Amino acid sequence: MAETTDDINTYTFKIEGYTPNDMSFGRLLEYYQEVKKMLGMADSLHLIEVAEGSLANVFSVDRENNSKLKAVVAKKNEGTAPKKALRARDRINIMLQEDGTSGIFSDPYNDNVIPFPGARRDEGGLLRIRDAASFSGELYYIAGTKGDAKVRIHTERYGSVYCVTTIKLAKELREYLFEHVKVNGVGVWTRLDDDNWKISDFTITSFISLRRETLREAVDRLRAFEVEWPDDVLCKIRKIEEKDGQV
Repeated sequence: MAETTDDINTYTFKIEGYTPNDMSFGRLLEYYQEVKKMLGMADSLHLIEVAEGSLANVFSVDRENNSKLKAVVAKKNEGTAPKKALRARDRINIMLQEDGTSGIFSDPYNDNVIPFPGARRDEGGLLRIRDAASFSGELYYIAGTKGDAKVRIHTERYGSVYCVTTIKLAKELREYLFEHVKVNGVGVWTRLDDDNWKISDFTITSFISLRRETLREAVDRLRAFEVEWPDDVLCKIRKIEEKDGQV
């Protein structure tokens, strides 16, 4: 009887340039945690081998869930996976950048089904610009060290952006954890091969909270100011513009 795709159920997450002796167990566990979040199938996955000579972590998936895992991988590449899974994929890429390497997640036929360019993404003469900028997204992580604080913000356009800021600003940001904020600062912008941009080495210098509300909530909030609005608001605005902002 011929072997089908569903009969083969091993997948490999390989960290290039490392062996089991080169990477600490704590760091490896950090990678495993993100792989778990990315795939979302922890109860069906089993670590069966860490290959000698390279840090190739071989997982098997319960056969009844093999097709499900293929669908999960496809959604990652289409960008239609849940935000938590996409954040984990982005986090793995950032970790690989921090470790100065790249990685692959290959299927049973050794096809690289989830590429992790990691540090290689900044190679090849890509355009890099360091400049002041601002962006907005959901603040989902804050961790303090003695000298500064690490902050992570998930954006729709750039994925997860890893930032640093002062302890003082981090304490203020804590009030807005898991809420949307707009941050200002200085970072490195890199134009990728597909003409998209990514942000790295971003230092937050200030921020504002972004209130997410319905149109009705916004109207009610404006009414609460008890402002005497003119009958024709748009006409009034046009007259102000004609006078270069003078009321």
